[in-house]
Amino acid sequence: MLKFAHPWWLLALLLIPLYWLWQTRWQNARKTRLPFTRLNLLREVTGENKFWRYLFPVLRALTLLCLILALAQPRWGRGTRDITQKGVDIVLAVDISGSMLALDFAPQNRLAAAVKVARDFISKRPNDRFGLVAFSEYALTQSPLTYDHISMLEQLGRLEVNQTASATAIGLGLAKAVARLKDSNAKSKVVILITDGVSNTGEIDPETAARMASSFKIKVYPIGVGTNGFVDFPITDPRFGTFYSKTFVELDMETLNRVAQITGTGKAAQASDSDQLQQIMDNIDTLETTEYKAKVRYIWTEQFMPLLWAAFALLLLELMLRLLVMPVLPE
Repeated sequence: MLKFAHPWWLLALLLIPLYWLWQTRWQNARKTRLPFTRLNLLREVTGENKFWRYLFPVLRALTLLCLILALAQPRWGRGTRDITQKGVDIVLAVDISGSMLALDFAPQNRLAAAVKVARDFISKRPNDRFGLVAFSEYALTQSPLTYDHISMLEQLGRLEVNQTASATAIGLGLAKAVARLKDSNAKSKVVILITDGVSNTGEIDPETAARMASSFKIKVYPIGVGTNGFVDFPITDPRFGTFYSKTFVELDMETLNRVAQITGTGKAAQASDSDQLQQIMDNIDTLETTEYKAKVRYIWTEQFMPLLWAAFALLLLELMLRLLVMPVLPE
């Protein structure tokens, strides 16, 4: 960024066109003109022409320009941002048990639909930290809390359904997410719990994990994905390949509602299609706002010295031309 320390000196630039008029017109008009002289012929012989008549006013005008700009004291500024923010730390706890292969979110399965809306959610919140926990029969931290959203999105893209899992440990997944957030000093601490089943394994049940979250002032937004009943489910057979069969999948919304109540978020949300899931995530985005203030501070570097050197060089050039190069003509 360019700035002048004394910008009022720039008004002196108006003197340059006045000086030009004085040199090129008024001075010429004052010269005595003799009738019937051979001065024009003499000028042709000695080389004086328009170039020489205008060269010195141009040099003097450029010198004045450099001096005036130097007096205005130009400086270049390099901006740095002082950021003050009170963000939200968010851990996504995503169910990757076998039932997440169900195709009631066709053409995507439940996991792919959940990953898609989670990616959109992260992209809308550039100033928050995110973490990722995946759970089925057990829970694993896929990404600790980080501002590196690119890495977070990569981890989301690598999530795969654990097809060997025969049970879902919702409480264990929630407890793992709480462990990632309990020491956070963020303005708000949030777990978004995405699951499509019933908690039927694990050392910690969902309600106990919810009370743990509440004790650390962590809010939990449970989201049940899918319908409660028979859904299309891919079956892989080594002889006949993959085919689809109606399979009963149970979704325990009552437990998810109790988790929401314990942690103070009201009621769990259920999404039976991609649009509903997107709407739920948009509502959470609205509820959990981030305070963000940025102040730009500039580091200035003075730039008047090159202008002074340029003015000196122009004066020296004019002096050399007048003494050594300019043709000598009679006045």
